[in-house]
Amino acid sequence: MRSTKLAVSLACLAAAGIGIGISLGIAWLFLSQSADQWALLKPELLKICIGSVVVTAAALILPIWIISRRVNRSVKQLAAALAERRVSSSEFPVVASLNRDREYHMLVAEINVLLGFLREDRTRLDHYSAKVAHELRGPLTLLQLQLDYEAKRLDPQFLEVMTAQVRRLTEYVDTALYLAKVAAHKIKPVKTRHKIAALVQEISVPYNLLAEGQQRKLSVDLSIESEAELDEKIFGLILHNLFSNAISHGLGEIRLRSHASDDAVTLIVLNRVRARAHGETGNGMGLQTVGTLAKAHNLTFRSRPVFNFYAAALRIPTLGSTGACAATINVSGAPEEKR
Repeated sequence: MRSTKLAVSLACLAAAGIGIGISLGIAWLFLSQSADQWALLKPELLKICIGSVVVTAAALILPIWIISRRVNRSVKQLAAALAERRVSSSEFPVVASLNRDREYHMLVAEINVLLGFLREDRTRLDHYSAKVAHELRGPLTLLQLQLDYEAKRLDPQFLEVMTAQVRRLTEYVDTALYLAKVAAHKIKPVKTRHKIAALVQEISVPYNLLAEGQQRKLSVDLSIESEAELDEKIFGLILHNLFSNAISHGLGEIRLRSHASDDAVTLIVLNRVRARAHGETGNGMGLQTVGTLAKAHNLTFRSRPVFNFYAAALRIPTLGSTGACAATINVSGAPEEKR
């Protein structure tokens, strides 16, 4: 885009310069035939040349500036629209554009086609995940029954480890099925009144231990007394995904902060981004899950990189007025490793 604008600008300047040069050359040849006229008009001709150059430059710079602003505005709007539909979006609505250029409309149309493919792929992935989770329940149940049946003949330590792993897999499968039902609108949130700070503190406790195991620090600092209508299970899954994503894919301290307004509280999870190896990319499933759960709960979720940090913000409508003093939780460990 920049190279195109530069080429158009240079072409306009070149055309104007050639036109001015031809006009002045003709005048120069005509006046040079008469020495008297040349002596009299030489200073005036110089002023005319300078004035022509200034006027032409001004006449070219203004439309070039207007055109470049118009092109840049359309590109910025398109970039902002795509950013809105990236990780935080779960439906990928089509992109609309007010730019009437045929080429720009072709670009937007192709982007909308790609968004349609992505939407279909996400739907198929959700269905496939639900099907896989459903099929895994049978073998896991059978494996647990086999362990229970052979419990007396197995080594106690082996039995304990295997039982814990089967329970862990079962929890994953149950969570996947629950997410699939939420995404398909088969489960509606059951909301009850909760103190936001107390609920966050309860959910963050196990992640403090995980952070300490990686010699890192989990810092949760909430100075709010606000209450909200929340589905405890869905809200818990949202925070679990945000914390586990920060622990798995980041470095250093994990921070959770709050920002209170008159009718809402925004929870912000911030952590430093881990430098990726060449070709390494994250699948973003944790944040996509958060986006799906937040939408089902009518919460607003946004996430984006900020310099070498990554920020995830969850906006929660509150009940009544927000206070500013109550639970200040500082859960810590030690430094190193993150998102």
